[in-house]
Amino acid sequence: MMKTISKYLLLVILISFSFSTFAQDGDAVFNKIVREYTLNEDGSTDFREYKELKLLSHLSFHRMYGETFIIFDPVYQEIVIHEAYTIMKDGKKVVVPDNAFNEVLPRAAAHSAPYNRLRELVITHTGLEVGATIYLDYTLKTKAGFMSTFMGEELIRDIVPINEKEVIIRIPEGKELHYKVLHLRTGAELSQENGMNVYTFNFSSLSPYSREWGTDHELLPRLFFSSAKDLDRAYFPFVAQPAFTFQANADMEARAKEIKKENKDELKAILAIQKMVVDEIATWNLDLRYTGFKCRTPKEVWSSNGGTPLEKNVLLATLLKKAGYTADPVAIIPDRYYDKKVGSLYIFDGFAVQVRTKSGLIYLSATAKSSQDLALSKTGKKFLVLDGAIESLKTYNAPATASEIIYHSDLSLSADDKLKGKLFVKLRGNANPYFSLYLDSAYAKRYGSNIKEVKINTLEMQESIFDLILEKENACEQYGEYAFLNIPLSRSGISSWGFSYIESGRQSPISLKERITEEYHYMIELPEGYELISPEVNLKVENTIGKLEITVRKEGNVVFITRDISLEKDLIQYNEFDAFNALWKPWMNPSFQKLILKKPE
Repeated sequence: MMKTISKYLLLVILISFSFSTFAQDGDAVFNKIVREYTLNEDGSTDFREYKELKLLSHLSFHRMYGETFIIFDPVYQEIVIHEAYTIMKDGKKVVVPDNAFNEVLPRAAAHSAPYNRLRELVITHTGLEVGATIYLDYTLKTKAGFMSTFMGEELIRDIVPINEKEVIIRIPEGKELHYKVLHLRTGAELSQENGMNVYTFNFSSLSPYSREWGTDHELLPRLFFSSAKDLDRAYFPFVAQPAFTFQANADMEARAKEIKKENKDELKAILAIQKMVVDEIATWNLDLRYTGFKCRTPKEVWSSNGGTPLEKNVLLATLLKKAGYTADPVAIIPDRYYDKKVGSLYIFDGFAVQVRTKSGLIYLSATAKSSQDLALSKTGKKFLVLDGAIESLKTYNAPATASEIIYHSDLSLSADDKLKGKLFVKLRGNANPYFSLYLDSAYAKRYGSNIKEVKINTLEMQESIFDLILEKENACEQYGEYAFLNIPLSRSGISSWGFSYIESGRQSPISLKERITEEYHYMIELPEGYELISPEVNLKVENTIGKLEITVRKEGNVVFITRDISLEKDLIQYNEFDAFNALWKPWMNPSFQKLILKKPE
């Protein structure tokens, strides 16, 4: 028993330590930030940033703000440093020396020949100590042609407090800025200056945003802006790039057709082409802002054997087209960001490929193999088709779905510590690994341990049902006369999310992975003479967040277990934390996830 207690204490200590490394409100404070975006008459742009950052902890300069990183493309851009120095606690000024400015290859561009021209300027701040203040003022100058549209995104808050922040956007007179501020009531002050329209956004006393688990970054205040009149005028120059004509060379077309020939089944052929792109074409995770929102052609991506997420999805769509399927790359856009009146492509939050199959539309990723239609995990998002040949914007909404996991079983535990029985498993929605089961029914073995046999009863996109024959030796952890038996739980349920509690003092909403229902009903027959040491449980909760039922009872030598939970919301507000905890804490309680048994003497 002491060994078990020690293991739990160690786990608590490790969890506490891991969270203690996160930035806290008191690590630093920005006294002032000024970020200026300027569109010049010749189409070139300037971005200027000025910041004053006071350091309040050792963590702030050892792990957080000791260096500033600026990624740029030397072909189009140059950096001008106006000032870089530190005022130490005693008032001494320490200017950043020349050898503290170093250009390196950005990590995301490593092994990427087409993008190894990119550079990252690393500014190592000097004279750092608790109480010191960092001052940095620089301009990133960009030639015309780097981006087809003057646009941007500004995240208004930071992970530490900001006393004063100013965002200034300048465009030539005669042009109008189109913008959208999310989750903050504010607007721009408009003025004229030297032939420019100047839009100024002022913010003060900005609290830090949370980096706690379940933080929904879509809810953070942010500003999208563009000189484009609407989304159409940003979209069509973007898809006018040659990549969106979906041209392939002979080798590409032959490979796609060969895979189709080897896989007579439509879905298996489509997934085989996806697998080839995911496994054989490297992924270079470069943000589009660093590539000027440019996309190389599928031929170039194929020849270089690698591409950005956008480029790989365009390649996948092209190969599927050449194999005879109807496929289009799509941009994934949160519903909260989407606004046709604002022409900023910074609203893109990822990419996928839409494929029209005999059974309907499915969505695939070109950077990770899919166990299920990607759309089922994108509730609250839109798919914008990327095609230079279409005449108007075409969007599709991801379905509002909820996952369902159901396990029912009659099990028996023998005196020689063998657990046997048949598990009935039903999986719905995003919890249903339809593609993986379609390719190989043995994938179902992952939903139990020591599975000897699988029988698929229903295999559909929305629902899969199967039986698992379980035969597990050494089923219990043995501690003298006591045995600990873990209750079988799904590998894809709530427990797999990796979170067990709400941090004290938390006020930011909790964004859950999905709405979900889990249901486990077990009858476990124990060997003669075994006692149930775990207390019997009869817990039932129902509130505005969902429902919970956990029961454990013993009748004769049979233990009856019920573990049911239904989370009907995926965004939990601060005033709902008590209701959420009433469900969450018992569900995550380790003592309700195992049986403690006493063997006969």
